[in-house]
Amino acid sequence: MLKTVFVLSVVGAMNDVTGAVLGPGQGPWEQVTPESEGLNSQDLETAASDINSKVSGRQCFLVVKNGKIVHETIYSGSESKTNTGFSTTKSMCSSLFGIATEQGWASPEMKVADKVSNGRRCNPDAAFKNVLTMTGTSPDVANPRYKYDTFGTDCLDTLSGFIQENNPDGASASDWKDANFFKPLGMEHSRWSGSNLACGTSAELSCRDLARAAQLWLNEGEWKGADGEAVQLMSREHAVVGTTQVFPDAGGDPYGYTVRKRPADPVDPNVAYFGGVLVQCAFFSREHNAVVVSMGSDLFSSCESSVWEQARNAIVSSDHPQYEAVAAMAKAQRLANVTLVTAPGKVPQTV
Repeated sequence: MLKTVFVLSVVGAMNDVTGAVLGPGQGPWEQVTPESEGLNSQDLETAASDINSKVSGRQCFLVVKNGKIVHETIYSGSESKTNTGFSTTKSMCSSLFGIATEQGWASPEMKVADKVSNGRRCNPDAAFKNVLTMTGTSPDVANPRYKYDTFGTDCLDTLSGFIQENNPDGASASDWKDANFFKPLGMEHSRWSGSNLACGTSAELSCRDLARAAQLWLNEGEWKGADGEAVQLMSREHAVVGTTQVFPDAGGDPYGYTVRKRPADPVDPNVAYFGGVLVQCAFFSREHNAVVVSMGSDLFSSCESSVWEQARNAIVSSDHPQYEAVAAMAKAQRLANVTLVTAPGKVPQTV
């Protein structure tokens, strides 16, 4: 059954007006109208329809603006339905490492071999920044090369191994994750466990919970504490450096600390996202204080073309300097039924 709710979720460390940390903290998401955040209800409805027509098996489409849910379409099930997150799990494992960094017992510069008993197939000289950027199996880490670790078993799982063997609480990686990540974020409908917490594909979560994980990155690691105060939960440096292309000459996809990049995007060239097979997506745009999430099951579509490119114009608020240009661009796309193409350093064009 198709259900649409208007709601908003915030992306951006602080609300410029109130100074408050954006997002729900441990409580429920606040839901507001799109218009209250400078967006247009019909634009978001159109995006929801376009995504559903381009991607089969959609379960949800969710938009958060300024820390509140402004739109939610449930195509099947309910808002509490969980989906296998597949490779969005990688970004959550990165979040764990960023939290450990903020707590003072982790660093991306640490050598993997010095900190874990099972280095898997990582280069013996690899540091955790190599693990986070899919360059950990490079033959020469001084010349890092990108190689995607699909299942996490080549090198990525050393992140959870590090948590398991080094956390100061002596807890299992799964229990540490619950106490330091799931509980502070207020995860309501998520499962991710195991004696060896797998970083590759194993988390199951609802669309709203995936939005929480992405909001933390949009907030540059800041979150609302139990008493409503601002807490630096995840290292700001991890969140900021991790959304750059850390090794731009490594080849492969534009990639940060387990998040993907779109450096030529005309709406936000700094947008980043968690991405998983079957089109599990969580985009976060600091430029527009927005999170865009969609989950479901479609083997042949992509997050970028089937979700982000259908939704990005609708997240630009009417008071943003980009609004008029984006509105004109969106109108041209609708009228001509064209695909937007942009080259770095050039004005967006339609062809």
